[in-house]
Amino acid sequence: MRVLISADSEGVTGITSTNELMFGRVHYEFMRTMMTDDVNAAIDGAFAGGATSVVVNDAHWTMTNVQIERLDPRAELIKGFHKHLCMVEGVQDADAVFFLGYHARTGDSDGVGNETILGREIIEIRMNGKAVGESEINAAVCGQFGVPVVFASGDDLYEKELRETLPNVEFGLTKYALDRWTARCLPPERSHGNIRAAAQAAVERAVAGDFSPYRLEGPVSLSVTFSSTAEALMASLIPGSVREIPRIVTYGAASAVDAWKGFFAVLLLGWSATDEVYG
Repeated sequence: MRVLISADSEGVTGITSTNELMFGRVHYEFMRTMMTDDVNAAIDGAFAGGATSVVVNDAHWTMTNVQIERLDPRAELIKGFHKHLCMVEGVQDADAVFFLGYHARTGDSDGVGNETILGREIIEIRMNGKAVGESEINAAVCGQFGVPVVFASGDDLYEKELRETLPNVEFGLTKYALDRWTARCLPPERSHGNIRAAAQAAVERAVAGDFSPYRLEGPVSLSVTFSSTAEALMASLIPGSVREIPRIVTYGAASAVDAWKGFFAVLLLGWSATDEVYG
C-alpha cells in the first residue's frame, strides 16, 4: 500500500495566523515545525496501518515548508512548486492519498485560513457549477488515476465541508474553528494522537478495499471568480479559456486532469496581474 501525503498548512496543529503561514513572516519557522510534526504523526500511523511506502508532497504556498532534516526517515519528500499536479503530485504512483493540514474553501464558512488555491486573488471556484475548494478538485484529480482519498486532517468546519464530498474519510481533528484566524486548538499530543489514529485506520481500511476513488464522469469545467478584472483579463489569454463576465474565467476539458492543468495555467496567469485595489 503506497501512500501519498499531500501536506498543506492552514489545518496544521496550532496554526491560526498569516504570520505563521507565510514565508519570511515572524512565526513561519514555528509553522514549519508544527507541520513537520503533523506529517510525522501521519507517517507513523500510515506505516502502523500497513503502508509499504510513504511519499510526502509539500503542498503549501512555496511548497518548501516541511523540514526534511526532521522528516521520519521511512518517508520521502516531494519539495518545490513546479509540479503539473500541484498539491497531489505523486498520485500517479500511489494507492491512497492523505489530505493533511487542509482547510475550508473560501467564503463558505469560518474555517481557519479558508481560501482556495491562491488566496486573496480568488473569490470563488466552481467545478461543474458547484462551489468547491482544494479538496474537491484534488480528489477529482486523484480519482482519475483511480486513487481514493482516505484520510484528512484540519479543523472541525473543514471536516464538515469535506464530508459533503468524501463522507467516509478518516479524519484527524487538530482544532475547532472560531473565525478565519482564530481557533480553539488541541495541544500537540492530542492532535498528533488524532492524526496517528486516523492515519492508521485509513490505511487499514484502504488495504481492505473500503474506499472508492472520487470520479467525475464526462467533461469537467472549472470556473474562477477573480477579485480583480485585471486578473481575469490576463487569465483569459490561455487558449480554450472563456471569460464569462469581467471577473469570471472558465476552462473546460474532457477529464478532471486535463481540466485542472488548463485551469492551473489560468490561475497562474491571472495571479501575475494581482493588485491591491479590488472592485
